[in-house]
Amino acid sequence: MPIGGDVYMLNCRARVVWLCLLLGVYWDAPTASLAQAVPGLDEQRTLAERGDADAQFTLGAMYSRGQGGVVQDAATATHWFRLAADQGHEQAQLTLGVHYLTGNGVPQDPTEAVRLFRLAGEQGNVFAQNNLGVVYQGVPEPFRTEKDVPIDHAESVRWFRRAADQGHAVSAMNLAVKYRRGDGVAQDYTQAFVWFLRSAELGDVNARREVGGMYAAGQGVAQNDIEAYMWLDLAVLQASGEDREMLLIDREAVAERMTGEQIAEAQRRVNVWTPSTR
Repeated sequence: MPIGGDVYMLNCRARVVWLCLLLGVYWDAPTASLAQAVPGLDEQRTLAERGDADAQFTLGAMYSRGQGGVVQDAATATHWFRLAADQGHEQAQLTLGVHYLTGNGVPQDPTEAVRLFRLAGEQGNVFAQNNLGVVYQGVPEPFRTEKDVPIDHAESVRWFRRAADQGHAVSAMNLAVKYRRGDGVAQDYTQAFVWFLRSAELGDVNARREVGGMYAAGQGVAQNDIEAYMWLDLAVLQASGEDREMLLIDREAVAERMTGEQIAEAQRRVNVWTPSTR
């Protein structure tokens, strides 16, 4: 993809990134807990039946994955997630929300998904906040129903911002896209750059490409080929396959108009660059 103009709009790419996270992010916690020294199935079930929300959530994860000595069963997983969610367990609320959005073990119901995401989001769960941001800008096509949540770009921006302010890289990128497109906020390329940069510093490869492209084009920031090369090179180092090949093309398009000294300086900056933790 050539450098310049609005070719770096992340319309489809941002949606795909979110969709992958939506379908997988709630496994982060269950996978970690199952890998650690947790009670066996019988003990876990006993704790869950006594009302222990963490045990209910972990048991739900076992059934959802078919691990820990149980057969995979989405309906049973949903049962345990619901019991934990009803007690205010934010990861269970997030997970159950995904089940309702995708129709996994329950009838598909985007409105109920939003209710659950909101419960988790109000507790500060960045994944739920990001999911709310995307659902409010339009339920992804594979999961659309006649009961879809009305589009509300301002609400979408609000939830993306809440997660981005906590250092969630994908939400920062999604917020940047909102500013670049003018969805729910006044179009503002400078603010778009600010949030793409925040996401890039947090390690998002797509945001790094965006930052490189904006530096190359002078969009939302003063044009700077050294910074453009640096960010595109950081993205190249992180990417693989076809994405990496496209990034190499972008980086070389910038390199063609740089001097050897400028390229050397860009490479030096890559070598000393350290990621942000916030």
